[in-house]
Amino acid sequence: MAASFKIPFLVVGALFVVWGAFGLLDLRNLPYDGFRNSLDYTVIEVEEETPAAAAGLKVGDRIITYNGVPVEDTRAFTRMPRPEIGETRILVVESADTTLVAVEAAPVTREVALTYGTQPGRYVALTCAAFIIGLCFIGFGLLAYLKAPSRPAMLLALTGLCIGIGLVGAPYIGSYALRTIVDTITLLVLLFGFATLLHCLMEFPKTKPILGKQHATKVLYAPVVLTALFSLWLAIVVPRGTGTLNTIVNAIYGIFVVLYFGLALAALIHSFVKATRAERSRFGLNLLLAGVIIGLLPTIIEALVSVIAPSVIMPGSDFFFLTAVLIPITLALAVMKLGAGPAAELTPVT
Repeated sequence: MAASFKIPFLVVGALFVVWGAFGLLDLRNLPYDGFRNSLDYTVIEVEEETPAAAAGLKVGDRIITYNGVPVEDTRAFTRMPRPEIGETRILVVESADTTLVAVEAAPVTREVALTYGTQPGRYVALTCAAFIIGLCFIGFGLLAYLKAPSRPAMLLALTGLCIGIGLVGAPYIGSYALRTIVDTITLLVLLFGFATLLHCLMEFPKTKPILGKQHATKVLYAPVVLTALFSLWLAIVVPRGTGTLNTIVNAIYGIFVVLYFGLALAALIHSFVKATRAERSRFGLNLLLAGVIIGLLPTIIEALVSVIAPSVIMPGSDFFFLTAVLIPITLALAVMKLGAGPAAELTPVT
């Protein structure tokens, strides 16, 4: 049973890689603005010598409309086509200098003409790095499954495919309906990948007794189902993007990441603590623990901060995901060390 999905996994992996390659080719068409805003559309960062800085956008400005569309009108906003490089779009903002004006006074607004530029070299490099890390998730997961088919290897292959598709990127799709469908499916697949990572680490190197309890697997995947239903609701209903709703959505996804990645790390630490010195060497737990801690911890911290203080930009946060490359590499090496026999044949860890 464990080895029965080789061909489907290889086909899906190849399709994901080709899809990501088309996305990489589209990188030259990706516009760049040079600013970030908070969940209530207040500008929290304007990079120097960028289109946003040239347009006069300032930290503290609150965006009211974008190219004539209120930013909270999610239905209209998401249907707008992607801006072209060199295209100018008008932002109406509530000026940062007037945010302390008495509430009975009318807020002072101004127009900002933002002309989109090309992606800076740093972001191009980060996008290429994400593509390579996605390839590692897909490739090393499949390698472990092909070399030593077992239940943990199958779960690792699923994890690699699901998380990999979220990292390799995708080409821009002009059709709003098709773009929404593809983006929603990609998100749901990514959510499933977080759960399979936890499941893999609960099966490796020895199956944890809790998985033998009634409905344990259903409980493990229940948050995925709930979050997926919430994501589908957002995609179908398309509610107004108020600051309150954005905060709730951000909190749900942030807690989801912290929950699954935190439990995955805890499961591995438990396995490491319970293993003997010989088992740690045999299963590659020393290297695996280091790789997973370095790979997951930055993302866990960033997700936690995004829930507690969503307007805070952590220094170097753009680079946090780079450490994730250690996860598929060290997991694949450990799973291949385990051998082709299913984890269930080993004595369960207590």
